[in-house]
Amino acid sequence: MSDRGEVRLSRRQAGLALLIAALAALLLALILTVHISFLTPLNPASAPLVQGQPSPTTILATERVTFPSSIRTAQAQDQAAALVPDIYNPPDAEIARRQVRVAGRLLAFLDTIRADPYTTRAEKVQWVSSVPSVTVSSEVVSRTLALEVTPYRQVISETLYVLDQAMREEIRASDLAAAANKLPSRVSLVLSADQADQVTQWVKSFLIPNTTFDAAKTTAARDRARDSVGVVYRTYEKGQALVRAGEVITPETFEALRELGYLQPQSDYLDNIASIIFSIFLIFIGALYVARFAPHLFRQPRVLVLLALLLIGTALGAKILVPGRSIIPYLFPFAAAAMMGAALLNAEIGTGLALLVGLAVGYIARGAIELTMFALVGGMVAVLTLRHRDRLTSFVITGVYVALANAALILVFRLLARDDDPGSWFRLTLAAAASGALAGLIALGSQFVLGKLADLPTALELIELARPTHPLLQKLLREAPGTYHHSLIISNLAEQAAQRIGADALLARVGAYYHDVGKTMNPQLYSENQFEGINLHDTLDPRASAAIIHQHVLDGLTLTKRYGVSNRVRDFIPQHHGTTIASYFYNKALSQSNGAPVGEEGFRYPGPKPQSREAAIMMLADGVEATARAERPTNAEQIRAIIDQIVELRVQEGQLDESDVTLRDLEEIKRAFFEVLQGLYHPRVRYPSTATVRERAALTPVVETVARAEADGN
Repeated sequence: MSDRGEVRLSRRQAGLALLIAALAALLLALILTVHISFLTPLNPASAPLVQGQPSPTTILATERVTFPSSIRTAQAQDQAAALVPDIYNPPDAEIARRQVRVAGRLLAFLDTIRADPYTTRAEKVQWVSSVPSVTVSSEVVSRTLALEVTPYRQVISETLYVLDQAMREEIRASDLAAAANKLPSRVSLVLSADQADQVTQWVKSFLIPNTTFDAAKTTAARDRARDSVGVVYRTYEKGQALVRAGEVITPETFEALRELGYLQPQSDYLDNIASIIFSIFLIFIGALYVARFAPHLFRQPRVLVLLALLLIGTALGAKILVPGRSIIPYLFPFAAAAMMGAALLNAEIGTGLALLVGLAVGYIARGAIELTMFALVGGMVAVLTLRHRDRLTSFVITGVYVALANAALILVFRLLARDDDPGSWFRLTLAAAASGALAGLIALGSQFVLGKLADLPTALELIELARPTHPLLQKLLREAPGTYHHSLIISNLAEQAAQRIGADALLARVGAYYHDVGKTMNPQLYSENQFEGINLHDTLDPRASAAIIHQHVLDGLTLTKRYGVSNRVRDFIPQHHGTTIASYFYNKALSQSNGAPVGEEGFRYPGPKPQSREAAIMMLADGVEATARAERPTNAEQIRAIIDQIVELRVQEGQLDESDVTLRDLEEIKRAFFEVLQGLYHPRVRYPSTATVRERAALTPVVETVARAEADGN
């Protein structure tokens, strides 16, 4: 017990915890290694399946399977990107202006050459054709120079106009030929065919692209097109051939064989090493979690084995059902382990199981985020919504909540996957909802069996033990009614205190019912059943009396075993006394010894000390109730004094050292005890004697007359 309100393990307990964790890690690693090695679907072919090589055998799908295809998804993404056209920058007006200026200067040079009277036409054609920017043929140059003045001016003017108009439109490098083919339609119909052809040839020589390709925008647009493509799924019907004997194994076929688990692993030993490391990591996290939130479980190896079995069973089921399947994994009741942990123990253990199951499923599914979230969220919802483990309807309601959470998660991931197949939505949602309902049914139906295996009393078993009609409680009521009443009061004290500190209130109440059933063997030897004032211990030796009192513990264990009471409830019988001394008889022995030393042997209970918070509460409640019954407190201060006295005494004796009760818990326990005892020992009105009642009855008419007179103002 820590003065800071924290639970600490002793050095011996810490060493034991580490030893148990190490052994559990090795066991879990071995089991996971075995199931990974032997439960992986084997390749049905006798020879290895190699991509690009003929298949040695025909391989058929054993059931209907749907899986995401990375190859077809990539193909669809490439097709979507290919549909995005090249993106060009807007036409550059400066390029058009530059070309018009170049054309103007060249045509001005042509005017100068044409006006030279001292040069022959052949020389003029040669000078013009020698200009680097002139790409028209010499024949066109010659025909242009041969024109009369008016036609020549028309050709020159029309050339500049058509070039101006053509360069105003977007001209890509790939579309230059198409733009040139449109030039004849732009030439004025006033010109003759020969003049129009000359204009076309001159304009074509100055026509260039006026826009540039924008690689960055095009790449971004194509990337967006790729990202908009959802995952493409492939489906094989049951009995459909994945590949036939002699067929070449294509990349798509190879992908299907890999997804369905028909390929021989390339490095089994590496997978096994990874599995062992992950298993040790998983059990290490689990051990740390238990040490932090439930260290008392290290003293209950059967419970630890149960938790390991829940985790291993879920992992094995996931390993069998997850690979190569699309619907069945979402039908698997991942939340059942967390729900059973919360039902059999508490919400902290259920939360830990939910986290470990999520990690295990994530490893088995090789990082599939959707299935990992599905397992984790379902388990967390199960723990958070299971509020009353003692009610059958609570499991049904929790199953409904898990089903709704699973369906919502499916909706989210289907939207992210851009899945527009209504049939797929319906099947997955139905499987997810069925998973939640199945988890609730499994948790409800298996908790009794699992509780027996781990020696954990289930809520249903505790409710059955709490019924007043239980044969052992009936025996206690008939043969030791004082003890029965004492047990009822303690049950109220223990239940309220357990609720305050978050312990198992139902277990505390039932434990209180049965903690003193051994007194039914000799009820007259206990003060609460001595109604005639005769105390047989007055005539007995103190050691003999102490032995008789101690015997009720052994008798209680015998009776509860005979009546089939759970071991966790039977533990309250020896632990509620711990190793305390029967102080009344010990003091009596001291008074009779005439100063001689008296050993504690024979007066001290054999124990053990309380091993749980519930047992610690029981010890305190028993002492407080017995003291209060003896001293009969009449006010709140006396009640608080009794409670403080008993709690302080048990702490000083070290009776609570082996329980998980903290100082903060003790304060809450004392508050709960005070509230219950204040209701039992509240001040009562002293009623008048019979004679006084008769006198008041005779005076009543007179009093009423005076009262009416005063009310009337007389």
